[in-house]
Amino acid sequence: MLIDKTGTYLGYVTASGVDKSSGGFPQLIIDCETTHIYDPEVEDYVEVEAQELRAWLVLYGKNQKPIFNCEDVKKVFGWDGMSFQTLAEMDLTQTRFMFRVSLNTYKDDGSMQIDGIDVDTASPTRGISSLDVKDLQNLDSTFGLAKVAKKTDPKKKPTGKPTVPGATKKKTTPKKDAKLKNDPAPVPVPQATIEEKATEEKVVKEEKTGSTTRDDAWNYISEQIPERALSADDRAVAWTKAIETIHGGPDDDTLTGEEWFKVQQHIIAETIPF
Repeated sequence: MLIDKTGTYLGYVTASGVDKSSGGFPQLIIDCETTHIYDPEVEDYVEVEAQELRAWLVLYGKNQKPIFNCEDVKKVFGWDGMSFQTLAEMDLTQTRFMFRVSLNTYKDDGSMQIDGIDVDTASPTRGISSLDVKDLQNLDSTFGLAKVAKKTDPKKKPTGKPTVPGATKKKTTPKKDAKLKNDPAPVPVPQATIEEKATEEKVVKEEKTGSTTRDDAWNYISEQIPERALSADDRAVAWTKAIETIHGGPDDDTLTGEEWFKVQQHIIAETIPF
């Protein structure tokens, strides 16, 4: 029997294998069987009838770098991360672990999916997390915010002489023909260069930026592109290709809001060129 309810479960692996995802990335496939579900009313796990659900855990993403699933698999099952062959030969059936089940709304199929796994002692509820000061400073440095903060530091003292209140500036009248003979004549800018610069500025101004969610992006695409222009099957193919183009991998759980917006705009632009 398949799991038909969202929630946080405890259970065991009944079968496993290592394969490639549709995008060619290594993934661990496991069948998860339930023993308990977390009940928020009693704030504890309660026993449930055995039900199963399959999880596809993509381990590596773009640039051949491990993603969060890889770290979770190592933590839960004790894999050292050195060999996919070793992972495929490991017996994972003896380890009880926690897994979260949510409703998959992709293409409105309404099926259940496993969002991720963790050790059975992990907190069954999701709180708000925040980095410490050092990690936040590293984020500032990585994404260039540290430089911006330095330029706009309110503590930085202004340079130059202060203006004295009530002081009257001496009026000066510029002389006619004050241009010196030794001043270099201005170099004329070619018209082609001016037009190229204007075009670049126009492109920058027209570039669309924003943030959205996976579901909102999918719904927006469905609303903007009629069925006769892009069928449901073609839309699904375009969706997968856009994620590969923007994110470099199939793992759509790790896309940011900005990346989802780019996926949305990419499909719109490819189907309905502006």
